[in-house]
Amino acid sequence: MRALLCHNPTAGTKGYDKDALLAALKLADIDVRDVISVKSEDLAEALKKSADFVVAAGGDGTIGRVLTNLPDRSVPVALFPLGTANNAARSLGIAGTPQELVETWKIENTRPLDIGSVKGSWGTTLFLEAFGVGLIPDLLRLAAKGKKPEGADNLRKGRQLLQKTLKDAKPIELEITIDGKQMRGEFLGVEVLNIPFTGPALPLGSKADVADGKLDVICFEADQRKALIAWLEAPLDEAPPVICRKGEKVQVTWADVPNRIDDKFFENKDSKQVAEIVCEPDQVHIVVPLKHPAQVAQQAKAKSA
Repeated sequence: MRALLCHNPTAGTKGYDKDALLAALKLADIDVRDVISVKSEDLAEALKKSADFVVAAGGDGTIGRVLTNLPDRSVPVALFPLGTANNAARSLGIAGTPQELVETWKIENTRPLDIGSVKGSWGTTLFLEAFGVGLIPDLLRLAAKGKKPEGADNLRKGRQLLQKTLKDAKPIELEITIDGKQMRGEFLGVEVLNIPFTGPALPLGSKADVADGKLDVICFEADQRKALIAWLEAPLDEAPPVICRKGEKVQVTWADVPNRIDDKFFENKDSKQVAEIVCEPDQVHIVVPLKHPAQVAQQAKAKSA
């Protein structure tokens, strides 16, 4: 099998630099014809080259850049989740080291994944994770000012920072239209999710489906501020205390507060903005690891015991 490896060169700080990734792929007799950094200006051109499949190695930013720049969405994409939150991989049930994952890949065993599209005054931008206004963009803005810790410390700090952001957040006027039905009021923020997990590995879209062609709209109510702060202590234990709506076409109108597209935030001071958000008609196809025969046998043995 011929593969294109798209990687984040800073992933080497966790022991998975380019050479380590190539060594893992060699375990599965995968012929890597080309290697490109996701930080390269030539990424889009590299993705146009012929390959049986693409490997995206890095965190959510890396995976998002690969998937939103993929010109032929029929080409399967395999993931090496090497980030901290790994929201995309979590949402798809993919976990493991490169060495563990490569031997469970079959490129015909894929799962469809929607890609989001947001249109605003700046033009049209594709996204993997979410478009948001208010609370989460404020979190990204604060997080950008400090030094980023490693691993679980980064998740813990992110959740603590979000708790602080929630305490200080002021309600903002939002107008949200979902498939023609309008919501208007004061909220701490809104997130339009394409996948269940976002931010510091938070399942805000606990009922989201990654391939239903719909978006999950999450609204943070001011009177749920304390409940949200408490929920962040153990976010996997129960559904978040938020308003959740689902729709195919979402429009958000706001002013004077930041917004975000995936991991990038924008200030938007003293300006009214309107964004239209939908899912792209064509989905990408993610390679889903098969269970190793030893795992299957072990599970069968456990059930029969």
